[in-house]
Amino acid sequence: MHDGIEMERLGVPTATITTDVFDRTARAMAKMMGVPDYVYGMARHPLVTLTPGELQERARELVEQVKGILLEGKL
Repeated sequence: MHDGIEMERLGVPTATITTDVFDRTARAMAKMMGVPDYVYGMARHPLVTLTPGELQERARELVEQVKGILLEGKL
């Protein structure tokens, strides 16, 4: 979250992604950094135990979120 917000502040379009179990932490970090409405993608947890094929499927699930974040230019 921190890196994504800082990159956006530098003018670099960024799509930050977290997993659903870290949503509360991500929201708190964004609020702490002064951007409580920061938009980020949300993947289903977990990721680390997935096979390459399962990981590709999760990535496909995120494509529309990432496109929306990058094209809307939030922050």
